Amino acid sequence: MLTYPLFAQNTTEKVKVFLDCNRSWLCDFDYVRTELKMVEFVRDRFQSDVHVLITTQYSNSGGEQNEMNFLGQQRFAGLVDTLIYFNDPTSSDDDKRKQMVHYLKLGLIRYISKTSAGKDLEIKYLKDSSTAQKTEPKKDPWNYWTFSIGTSGFFSKNENYNSKNINLNFSASRETEKILTSVYFSHSINRDEATVSDTEKVKTNRDRTNLFYNITRKMNEHWGIGTDGGFRAEPFENLDAKINSTGYVEYSLFPYKKFNSQRIVFSYGLGFEYLDYRDTSLYFKTTEWQAKQTATIITSFIKPWGSINVGCFWSNYFEDFRKNNFSITGAVSWKVFKGFQFGLYGNYSFIRDQINLPKEGATRDDVLTRRRLIASKYDFNFGMGFSYRFGSVSNSAVHQTFKGLNYSINF
Repeated sequence: MLTYPLFAQNTTEKVKVFLDCNRSWLCDFDYVRTELKMVEFVRDRFQSDVHVLITTQYSNSGGEQNEMNFLGQQRFAGLVDTLIYFNDPTSSDDDKRKQMVHYLKLGLIRYISKTSAGKDLEIKYLKDSSTAQKTEPKKDPWNYWTFSIGTSGFFSKNENYNSKNINLNFSASRETEKILTSVYFSHSINRDEATVSDTEKVKTNRDRTNLFYNITRKMNEHWGIGTDGGFRAEPFENLDAKINSTGYVEYSLFPYKKFNSQRIVFSYGLGFEYLDYRDTSLYFKTTEWQAKQTATIITSFIKPWGSINVGCFWSNYFEDFRKNNFSITGAVSWKVFKGFQFGLYGNYSFIRDQINLPKEGATRDDVLTRRRLIASKYDFNFGMGFSYRFGSVSNSAVHQTFKGLNYSINF
């Protein structure tokens, strides 16, 4: 075990750090602040010496690729670095937070070493290079395949309503740098009953079955190809069976390696659908085959000032181009100025492809209990909000009392 001293420049103040997680629930701030006493955490990026921006992308097997961007500010302006680490799907919450602290320490050393706090640090190498032996990489007996099986359910009842729900699911996936293969199956039993009067009860059946597959291949840093499809049965959408398969080609304007922080992606798909309707459709069909095309544009940017995510999605049936669907969805989060953050989100869909609608009109009970799909030419939602924080910028102290229970469960 080797120890190396660090010689600091004549700067007395601790490094001020702003920890910025794009998914804040992934970061255990109390634990991080408790473990990293050599820096001072602040809650405003404009007051920090180092802005640590952490982004996370999930692998198909359930693992997490985390990217830490260290952005020097003020006295460290221009001093930037990036560290990437991976959390195994079987990692516990405790493993994940220890891993995060470990890489935070590694990234912050270059900044701390330029302050007087550097004299109190020791760097330790835990392996003795003189006795280390070369080891052959272990062969994976599962050949990178991961599997998951699960079930859940609930039951609720009062004098007027009762509801039952049981869910079963299974997934299998294999993910490498070049190829992703995944299969997902789920079956859900949903039964609701409402008592309208002493003699009348309204029963709702929302059972559904889904089988989905996906195979994609990265050709280079800008192009990818793939196919997906599956099976679906859902009475709510008047479907006894829907079988579909689509082939895709994708082009990424930025190299795929920048996926965590910025992306503009274009994709085009061509495929077919087989539809078996529970009731005769609006177009007097009980079964039919349809050819379909899709086009998508996705943009995503995660920057120190905030984030932008916008997507445009188009599809149409070749039988009749008037049977189409176009939607745009997005969200913006903007750290406008010190302590003030603004955000908005929404989506709008133009719906012209509901070929599975039943010919018969919906009854009153169908409408009130949402037992079946009802015609609509559009779908829209929008939301916005802001927050403003003021007062002390210091954020390093952790008070442990009256924290309550932690209900977080990570499977």
